[in-house]
Amino acid sequence: MTGDEEQGGAMYPGLADFARLWAGAVLPTSNVPLSRGELQVILKGFAELLTASLRADTFDHTQAIEVGRGLVATQLVGPKALDATIRVLGRQLRAEADDDRLVDLLGAVAGGYVDALRDHIFQQQETLKKAVFRARDAAEKALRASERRFRTVFTESVVGIAIGDIQGHIVSSNLAMQEMLGYSADELRQRTPYDLMPRKDAEEVSTAYRQLINGQFTSLRSEQQMLRSDDEPIWVHIAVTLIKDENGLPDYPVVMIEDISDLHLLQDRWTHQVAHDPLTNLHNRALFVSKVESAVGGLGPGDRIGLACFGLDGMSVINAGVSDQVGDKILKTTADRLRTVVGDDNGLLGRVDGDRFALLAVRSTTRDMVATVERAMARIAEPVQAEGREYAVTASVGIVERAAAGSDPARLLADAEQAMHWAKQDGRAQWALFEEDRGSRQRRDFVLAAQLPAALRGDQFSVEFEPIARIGDRGLAGFSTVVSWDHPEQGVLAANDFLHLAERTGHMLPLGSWTLRQACEQARQWHDEHGDRTPPLSVPLPNRMVCDQDIVKLLRTVVEETGARYEQLALEVDNSVLRDPDGDPAEVLGVLQELGFRVLVSGMTATSCPHGFADLPVHGVKLAPQFVATLGVDDKPDPSAERAIGSVVSAARLAELPVYAAGVQDERHAAALRELGVDFGQGDHFGPPSLPFEVEPMIIAGNVDPDW
Repeated sequence: MTGDEEQGGAMYPGLADFARLWAGAVLPTSNVPLSRGELQVILKGFAELLTASLRADTFDHTQAIEVGRGLVATQLVGPKALDATIRVLGRQLRAEADDDRLVDLLGAVAGGYVDALRDHIFQQQETLKKAVFRARDAAEKALRASERRFRTVFTESVVGIAIGDIQGHIVSSNLAMQEMLGYSADELRQRTPYDLMPRKDAEEVSTAYRQLINGQFTSLRSEQQMLRSDDEPIWVHIAVTLIKDENGLPDYPVVMIEDISDLHLLQDRWTHQVAHDPLTNLHNRALFVSKVESAVGGLGPGDRIGLACFGLDGMSVINAGVSDQVGDKILKTTADRLRTVVGDDNGLLGRVDGDRFALLAVRSTTRDMVATVERAMARIAEPVQAEGREYAVTASVGIVERAAAGSDPARLLADAEQAMHWAKQDGRAQWALFEEDRGSRQRRDFVLAAQLPAALRGDQFSVEFEPIARIGDRGLAGFSTVVSWDHPEQGVLAANDFLHLAERTGHMLPLGSWTLRQACEQARQWHDEHGDRTPPLSVPLPNRMVCDQDIVKLLRTVVEETGARYEQLALEVDNSVLRDPDGDPAEVLGVLQELGFRVLVSGMTATSCPHGFADLPVHGVKLAPQFVATLGVDDKPDPSAERAIGSVVSAARLAELPVYAAGVQDERHAAALRELGVDFGQGDHFGPPSLPFEVEPMIIAGNVDPDW
């Protein structure tokens, strides 16, 4: 046997120690007909089942319930057995799962225990009932033996037992009941069970007892509160059985009660934890949305409702750079400060995410919401003392204020969270009102972003080729790849509709790699058909690809697998990644040049070339479409735009680089660019992006205006 197996099994080491601790805690609570070693073997099996349940991908209550029932079957039925078990399990299993799962497991163990204990009690009751019958029907000797057995059960039972008269008065009670309720035997004889219950419960039990006497029931069972002598309420499971005489008439009742206060306390804590944030004690997201739904349903047709979402700025920096303890202190303090701004009578608060809080106001106005939010922001911004230092955080807040009628609670919160993100994007420490048009656009973006992976797998993207012409004579100088998305619901989407989403969601690398492969395969096909007449093919490289450490390996693999020629490909690199943080040329540019690629600097604007191009290993400069658009739409170009474009052209000329212009819309732009010294252009003026068969006549003719 290995060491792990000796300590509890290869899968879950330490179970033997777990079982020893568990046995040591529960043995003093109950009379168990087992040796300590035998009990430890049983508890070790239970510990293994519970550990497996916590570690499972999907939590199943079944095994925990069976463990609870198994404890009763092992005769661990003393009044403190369940409490000792819950304490041991809570400590020993704390590291195995999160608090929610652990609380679920403990609740399931307790539930199984109580169910089995109830059955155990009923079995005792039946035993007692049979003993009573035997005592009354048997001979005197048998009666004395039966009475001894009954007295043993009555006296030694850990369950409270009382015998009453037909009117309901307590005639006799055992020690367990006396200790449970805090009364002596004489004091209990002066009372009825109804005197030991809250008034409402007493009335209900009295009615049920009369029905029992009348033969409508054979027994009574219920869970309810009883009152101790010090007026402290306890929760009990109560069972009442009516003993009948030899003529079948009601003779006297036997009442058995089991203290289940610990179980109710655990259930109450579990219920509270399910609905509240454990750190701040505010409503959690699920309960908050439920409360919002109730509030909306209770408002009239003309009422309005407001909801604000507070996002603390910089909490990730505090948690990562300082400590989680400081972060927790700030979150607790924020919750307390929000409570001072919003009372229970005029609003509702919740913690809806890690560093996000929500505030609901009914019958609101926009002015009132803004005023409340600004007060809350001021309170949140006050310094927080933690671990001997002072910390200050701010909040970015999104506000939704609208008619209550027809409002969807989940949408209210989602819109407030969206507006909160706008506030963060606009500079933080400020509030932003939700705008329906802007929200609709962003929701559309979110849907598209979520559909990107499936679109990549489903071949929904396609590559077209935009002609590049000599700006002087419209001669064909190359093509630029343009990717589009044939969306099954929204139709064909241009690159501007989804490339920024691919960048933000981490899908730019696979999309860029796919586009590169498509371009290389097309370049090889054109060269096979047209030889040296094939013009260069320009492929824009996303910044994510340019900065990827495996870019060289990827380029080599794609070019070699497709059979494309390095010199036929021009890779466009955005000006934002041309230089390293020290201002030196990015190393990747030299590597691309050494491989044989032509490299074009794209996205150029008036502020994009502070260092010039002379030291860059590139082969051309491309003006951004929005930069070209500054020329305007009038017959005479904007002079300031001409000067700005002219400065970029001059810098390129100093480095002896040709200049390309993207987004050339008409002849006015083309003429102005010619005058400024631009060599090549692309855009609607020279032809739209087209499929391969549509541009092949251009290759044959050598210009962008082939004779079809």
